[in-house]
Amino acid sequence: MNHAQIWWRQVGSSLRLCQAVVHRACAETSFVLYLPRSLPWQDEFYDIMKDRLSSLRGDRTVNFLDCTGEDPGRQVLQELCAEDVRTRYWPGQSYADYLGGQTDITLNQMYVWVRGIRTAGQLESWRTFAARYDGAARAAGGLHALFLLEYRTDHPRADGGVVYTPSGADCQVFCLEVAALQPCPSADYLACLAQSVSGGDPELSGALIRQGDPFLQEPEACARRLLDGGCSDSGQPFAPAGDETLHLRVWRAQIMVLFARVEEKRLEYIRANLDRLSGWMPVQAENGALIRDPWDLEFGNLFFLTRRDDTDFTRQETEMIRLCRDVRNLLAHNELVPYDKVSLLLSE
Repeated sequence: MNHAQIWWRQVGSSLRLCQAVVHRACAETSFVLYLPRSLPWQDEFYDIMKDRLSSLRGDRTVNFLDCTGEDPGRQVLQELCAEDVRTRYWPGQSYADYLGGQTDITLNQMYVWVRGIRTAGQLESWRTFAARYDGAARAAGGLHALFLLEYRTDHPRADGGVVYTPSGADCQVFCLEVAALQPCPSADYLACLAQSVSGGDPELSGALIRQGDPFLQEPEACARRLLDGGCSDSGQPFAPAGDETLHLRVWRAQIMVLFARVEEKRLEYIRANLDRLSGWMPVQAENGALIRDPWDLEFGNLFFLTRRDDTDFTRQETEMIRLCRDVRNLLAHNELVPYDKVSLLLSE
């Protein structure tokens, strides 16, 4: 299963969108479909919807119509109707009334999916035409066309249309699914890193995950190469990101995964060695305060203990404590953790 299929066939919001379009089509009334300006793997989406809509009724076809900006009714008449239908049209008639009143034309058997509506004005023109057409067609009786009006916007209106707004959680699910297919022992970290570095762009996330080890080793450089020369499935360049932004995105992913892992290791170690550590209390912290409870020990304090003559830490313990201290210190100072340390920490 490729990335496009995972996004459109396994991610929650994508599945709900496809179901919502089919549900609205079953109502036999035209409607608006609000999609984000950047739609991941749009060809896969169109293929899926064409198959599903075509399977609703054997007497219907799906026809994609690219909005030209001219009068909607005139465009429908010129591009989707036979010559004899165009000839019978009398200038001055309402295109919607004329087409809606025709009971024996091929237009009546179509789901007309209008793409490329670029402005709110164009959308309003198409909505007005579709509503008037629906009214005329219902009055005439019988099967009639259904207009699906696709409008790309990042700020959809709450006006009864079908709205698609994938969330960060959707991208997270996608990244986890894709990363699980990689021969990588740190799949969860790879997924989190890709989602963060991509800024939540599923297509860029997938491209980063596909890089595998090179991305894990040098996430900033790998992302820069993709951003400078890569593009989405539709041919659009990925959204640009500066070096500082990429650094911050990598750091955030490391905070989420590595900082949590360091704390887990700290609690695990103290729990397993509580009696032993209690015998070495109190410990002086860097600020001069005395730590009397072993549960308050940080890895910096533990590393200080490893250097005392009256303690008996093994070499393995000391190396683990040093690793966790180094990782925590790097992240606390907004620095990135090299992958050799990341790999060691996640494999512990």
